[in-house]
Amino acid sequence: MKFDQKSAQGDTPSQWTYRVKYARRKTIGIYVSAEQGVEVRVPHFVSRKEADDFVALKRNWIEKQLQSIARRPQRFEPTYRWGEPVYFLGEQQIIHHLDGDGVDIVLPGQADDSVELIERRVQGWFRQQALALFTERHDHWQGHMRQLNLPVSTLHIRAMKRRWGTCRSNGKIIINTHLARYPLNCVDVVIVHELCHLLEFNHSRHFYRLMDQAMPDWKTHDAMLNRLSLLY
Repeated sequence: MKFDQKSAQGDTPSQWTYRVKYARRKTIGIYVSAEQGVEVRVPHFVSRKEADDFVALKRNWIEKQLQSIARRPQRFEPTYRWGEPVYFLGEQQIIHHLDGDGVDIVLPGQADDSVELIERRVQGWFRQQALALFTERHDHWQGHMRQLNLPVSTLHIRAMKRRWGTCRSNGKIIINTHLARYPLNCVDVVIVHELCHLLEFNHSRHFYRLMDQAMPDWKTHDAMLNRLSLLY
């Protein structure tokens, strides 16, 4: 539904929309993001009017979140054309089908290849590089954290929209392929995070003590990843 409101500073539209999503939960929650907009998650026992009244009550907070999103710098999006850049390990890499000055990644292809074909080839290269990179860092940190007596784990990759990584009770660690865009310390903090989940499958104080023990400066690396993920 549409919700009319005035902006004192003019940083956001005078009219914005929000979606109400019913879910198994105990309280109403409001989530604001650049990708999803404003989403209101509501318990099944709450009426639509109660949900709308809650949004009206939180109008100023929602407006601040929308203003913050509007002030963000424009996010880099690859165009998948020869001679254009993609990010890998925090650096822009130029892709091309011929070797030459300024070319970082050479892939099979022709000058007139379509954007779709170039994208498939770049993504294939990226998955190969990500798997090799994440596997090496997983093995490195397993050895570095041996004093914690970690259970056996295996490394897998998958493109994910909402998570950098996940750890399952059977020792299967899945890392988001897109993480390879970011600097190595950002990759490492996610892998250490998931390795710690082998011992603690929650975010309790004990979990964060494990993080502190394995990587004392993890908060700095985590903050960098959060900051850079808004840019590319």
